[in-house]
Amino acid sequence: MKFSPPQKEARRVVSDLRSIGLPFLDALSASPSLADRRLWLRVAADCLVAWRRDDPRRQAVVAAASAILTGADEATRSAFARRLAASTETADALAMIESLGGESSLIVLGEAGLLPRERLVAAVKGSAAQARAVAGRADLDGELAARLAERDEIEVAIALAQNRRAPIDAERFAALARRAKARIAESGDRRLADALLERAPATVEQAALFLEASPIDRGRIIAAAQRATLGRRLPIADGGESLRIAARLERAAMAGDWAQFENELAEAFGCGPELAARIAADKSGEPLAVALAALHAPNDATVRVLAARDLVDGGQYRRIAALARLKEALTPAAARLALAALIGASAPVAARRRPQLDPTAAPTPSRPAPVRNAESTPAALRRRRAFAFVAATRRDAERA
Repeated sequence: MKFSPPQKEARRVVSDLRSIGLPFLDALSASPSLADRRLWLRVAADCLVAWRRDDPRRQAVVAAASAILTGADEATRSAFARRLAASTETADALAMIESLGGESSLIVLGEAGLLPRERLVAAVKGSAAQARAVAGRADLDGELAARLAERDEIEVAIALAQNRRAPIDAERFAALARRAKARIAESGDRRLADALLERAPATVEQAALFLEASPIDRGRIIAAAQRATLGRRLPIADGGESLRIAARLERAAMAGDWAQFENELAEAFGCGPELAARIAADKSGEPLAVALAALHAPNDATVRVLAARDLVDGGQYRRIAALARLKEALTPAAARLALAALIGASAPVAARRRPQLDPTAAPTPSRPAPVRNAESTPAALRRRRAFAFVAATRRDAERA
């Protein structure tokens, strides 16, 4: 029986493996049976994992494995790669597997523990398949995650979002959320949005997808917003502007003027009219309840607005009580934090103050306002009294 050069190399290396007490490996390495060669590869993988990196036998075993894997199918290569990927002693064998290409090389990029950083950076800039493999790594850092998030391929973005350990900051998350919403609008593809919403633990940034989220995900987002505001000072009072906005919203809702309602909502939070219309028209009522909570709207006004909207949607008032309780339980600070993420604002949304002007007032005042003397301020008067007291004390002391 004649052997090809790769088979002769494998037979020569088997002598190094006999020390483990398996003399039949000589026949397995040269066997025409795929199952036999796979068994040899399993034993070789175990040896490569067990031997130290400076073991002189490694080079020959890696060369023999390369000869066998060159003609092997992808399943055999992948099984060999997965067996070696978790070890920190197999960099030489993993480099050989990566050089073969195919699915096994992607396993090395995605699972190998000790890949040089420059190799990962090159893979991030490489093909979509390579970037997708790197996006699933458990040891991604912020720089690599940012570079992956900037790639145009949707599959890379989905793989990054599905990696729960990937450090995606607020800015990158917002950018991915915008891509997810655009993807849904264009083709109905929810994969990226679902991957972002499934990341745990829930964060306020996920409120960017509040309108696309399920009721369970919305509950997690609201709870995250509540946790994020614990221990923080409440927003400074806006001089009653929120209450005036809530009153205008109530009047528009009771009059059935939903175009005016949406305009008031858009102006109050500084968002586009399309987003304001989606908040108002969501049949669950939850986005509208969050908006009313951000305005700290009175309970009776909240119920009337929700009832008017429910009537338009053909509802039977079944959810109004639950929505009113949601609004009451959600603090204005948490609601504004969630709306900021939904709108895409960098800071919590506050009600925009509308100047209150008297339309009947004259363009100029009828009489000039008195000029306030700086010496008559309370602070100045206190200083004068203090100086007078000190002077009197000194005078009395001198006389004594």
